[in-house]
Amino acid sequence: MNDHYADPLREAAAHGMQKVVQVAPTAAAAVQVWLHMKAQRVREQAELERQTADALRAKQRAAHRAARLQWLPANDPAWLRTADLLRVSRAWGAALPYSTSDPGAERALLRCESRLRELHPYAMNRYDRLRVEGHAPEAAMREVTPLFAREPRPRTGYPAPVRPQLPPVVRLAQEDFPHTIDKVIEACGSTRTSAGATAKPARTATLNRHP
Repeated sequence: MNDHYADPLREAAAHGMQKVVQVAPTAAAAVQVWLHMKAQRVREQAELERQTADALRAKQRAAHRAARLQWLPANDPAWLRTADLLRVSRAWGAALPYSTSDPGAERALLRCESRLRELHPYAMNRYDRLRVEGHAPEAAMREVTPLFAREPRPRTGYPAPVRPQLPPVVRLAQEDFPHTIDKVIEACGSTRTSAGATAKPARTATLNRHP
């Protein structure tokens, strides 16, 4: 009679090791496939970013060339002397984005501003004040743009002409303020007096015609 019995724990461990030996190559192959796919995705992402960057640079170069065609004439003194407000403004706007990186654009920007001061000193005076206060060129120009629709050289400081037939109150209103209350009362009184003096002969004439 055989009294030897197999150890179930040892047999289970041996069976498990056998399974591990069989599965290990498959797991290693799966890991290799996953790493390969990950590396492929990284390469594809890098290629996509490179293509995007190339397309963006090409677009920026095209925009620079188009803008250069607009602001380049501003570096020609003959063109600048005859350019009107609209053409100078367009050249200034085209040169502005490249004025910090392109010396030609910076020169065009400054020359356009000089020409705008000749064409519309009223608006450009306000622009220069804003620049001194620290505003960026685009912000300052955006604020003064409505001023270009006004008179470029307004005449200020001239008093309104005084008409002799106007009453004293109107003439007083045309003068510089403030007025004292005495002047206002005196002007109103003289107006009433002159009005009464004008109305009295008219009443007398009416009574004479209709006794």
